[in-house]
Amino acid sequence: MATVAELKRAIDTMLDHPLGIQQYRLARTVQGKVYEAYLFTLCLRAVRELGVTPVLRGAQGAPNPFIFRGGPGQIHSTSRNYGYAVFDLKGHPFEIHAGVEFRGTSGMTHELDVCIMRGDDAHKCRTQPDDPRSASLVGGWECKFYAGPLEKDSGRAFVGLMDDMGSNVRMSGFCSNSGHQQLREYFRPRGRPYPHFRLTPLDRSNEDIFVNQIKGELKKMTAS
Repeated sequence: MATVAELKRAIDTMLDHPLGIQQYRLARTVQGKVYEAYLFTLCLRAVRELGVTPVLRGAQGAPNPFIFRGGPGQIHSTSRNYGYAVFDLKGHPFEIHAGVEFRGTSGMTHELDVCIMRGDDAHKCRTQPDDPRSASLVGGWECKFYAGPLEKDSGRAFVGLMDDMGSNVRMSGFCSNSGHQQLREYFRPRGRPYPHFRLTPLDRSNEDIFVNQIKGELKKMTAS
């Protein structure tokens, strides 16, 4: 099982902060938040493998250091200089966030541990403070890092969350350092989140599956 120290080393490598290593901070250093930061940086890796350089930004200015949220937050919050990333693929702007709340089709707000969303919508929600609508979401991932067995209820809850985000979401996944055969079967029906089990820096093949899914969907979205 990957350790928190191994996750932090992976974050440092894939964040690739312009000022070098150890240029990020976690608002909370609990292992679950470290795992979210790791998944955020895997999204950065996917973008770079498409030949695009993601740019790190902060809610209040230059992200020095880059700050990861410690809990659910609003995209327009400036209580701290929370970090996010922007990138442009074939003229289509996108942003990558961790711990941001979206408004579902029911009107209820939901936190997405890690997400990719449309850049124009993100900019509007910052300048005209509001929670992003579900229609602005491209991909969303739930992140669970446990020392013990994976909880079934967390998988069922994420399926309900993604159902409320509507049918236009291009990709979603349930990510964990652990595995669960019943949950793997539960996620099997078409349209449910992909089970990214045993997704850690210790298993490059599982990282590749996660990264390649993002690359494939972004290529489809920007093909025309």
